[in-house]
Amino acid sequence: MFARAMGQGIAANRRNVSTDNGRVFWKLTDADDGGLAWLAFTRPDARLTLGRRKVWTLIPQLQIFMANWFVIVDRERTDQSQWIHTNVDLYEARELALSVPRPEAEDMKRITRPQAVLTLDDIDRHKVSTVLGKGTATALKIR
Repeated sequence: MFARAMGQGIAANRRNVSTDNGRVFWKLTDADDGGLAWLAFTRPDARLTLGRRKVWTLIPQLQIFMANWFVIVDRERTDQSQWIHTNVDLYEARELALSVPRPEAEDMKRITRPQAVLTLDDIDRHKVSTVLGKGTATALKIR
């Protein structure tokens, strides 16, 4: 929890945060066992409030980052978070992308059936090649 709060504080104050085209990258690890759960990005400079709240998570098998309502809820929780949110730079994000596990079928259903924060129309996608580069997209294909 401390790492997540610290990372979010840094991003909020925009000090020492390397953004790539306005994106801030996050490594989400399981709060219980420390295993890598998600690679995500946020856009703290987005014009709309919802855009600043959104978290897009990597779906490796689809080669996309998709807006993820339950990660947004977890990020905004002040107690009992499921994941630790740690700020990473673009280069570490590219490396982590190759290690991110495929989301379980149940998680994919949850992402596409928003219950909080987002509506179905708010669930947008960004290609891995656009966010992390063509090299990372190619490496993900052969993973």
